Amino acid sequence: MRVMRLGGYNLAISSATELLETKYKPEPIDLSKCSRVGKQLISKAAETKKVVSQPYSMSNLLNLLDTDEYHSGCVDALSMATVMEFDCKNSQVKSWMEAAEFPACEDQTTILAEMIKFYLTCGNGFLIKMRNAQGQWMGLERMLPSEVQIVENYDEFGFFRPNYIQVKNNQKKDFAYADIIHIKKSTHKSNAWGLACLPIAINVEILSEIKTFDYNNFKNGLMIDYFVIVEGGTLRDGTVTDEQGNEVLTDAYTEIEKALTEVKGNAKSHSTVLIESESRDVKIRLEPLRQQDREGGFITLKKDLREGIFAYHRVPARIVSQLIPGQLGGDNKSDMLMFYHFVVKPLQNRLALTLAIEFNFEFGWNLTPDDFNFGNLTEKLQSADDQLFMQSRNFGVK
Repeated sequence: MRVMRLGGYNLAISSATELLETKYKPEPIDLSKCSRVGKQLISKAAETKKVVSQPYSMSNLLNLLDTDEYHSGCVDALSMATVMEFDCKNSQVKSWMEAAEFPACEDQTTILAEMIKFYLTCGNGFLIKMRNAQGQWMGLERMLPSEVQIVENYDEFGFFRPNYIQVKNNQKKDFAYADIIHIKKSTHKSNAWGLACLPIAINVEILSEIKTFDYNNFKNGLMIDYFVIVEGGTLRDGTVTDEQGNEVLTDAYTEIEKALTEVKGNAKSHSTVLIESESRDVKIRLEPLRQQDREGGFITLKKDLREGIFAYHRVPARIVSQLIPGQLGGDNKSDMLMFYHFVVKPLQNRLALTLAIEFNFEFGWNLTPDDFNFGNLTEKLQSADDQLFMQSRNFGVK
């Protein structure tokens, strides 16, 4: 942040890049101070030299979900639309998923949706392949991106095949490349880590500051419309008679407050208040703070910032309960079609490819991404008449 002198004021200037480099700077973890749990698959030399640092703090990127409801709403809408159900043409995969072990009160749809949620928030989604004593893949468990350390490693062909370390409660646990499902969003920052949500981090930060300002005003009762500024002297004090008949001196600000209270007008009328000063050199200025509306310029600013969040996630505003003028009574069929085909379907294909690769590696079932079905948003939104029409049209196709 640079502080400059502009006129008679100190002006602080901060850039978006500076914000990201400071607040979202990753915090290095000293693995040497963590106790190891389970087998030691990764050597101490690899921990010291080959751990790939995060491009930005994964925990701070995850915390953005708790800061702004619009960002969180977009991520939830995308993750739920991507994994609405789970089905597979391959009966072996379907049976495995039905018999697999998952965290308490969760199934295959919730665990996969959470993986997508992490992927959208910070560019990295991790799942642990849970294995029994014989080494057989029996289920899936989540692993937070903020808990992961990636150890650089390559196979005999030169492809990047990293190992992983989970750091939790001052303990570390090693995982081989084959035991972690990692889906990442491409970035120029790292070949090991994905990265997401940086373009809207500044939007969320500004919205957070506006909310704090509005809350402080609400808490302290500061619904100020104008400032009365007196320069070059003082206002004239007056004398009044109290209830006992004595003349007392009152300060000018009390008289102004009383005068303003007594001359309240309505929307179509006005009143005049005369203010006297002790000297002809005194200047009295009335500075509007919230002249146009109760939130001043914040209404326009908040609207622009939120539209930036919607644009980044490519989520229709109506999905996050934002009403659009001129479309209050219409349907959003075209929005849903574009949202599904250009945003949700590519995410589903990415998830399907990831699962196909993992199952083929473990069991050799020759799966393709087309074998998986995570639900079609546009079909779910069809009415009964629409579904009947589509069925009738499809029956006629030869």
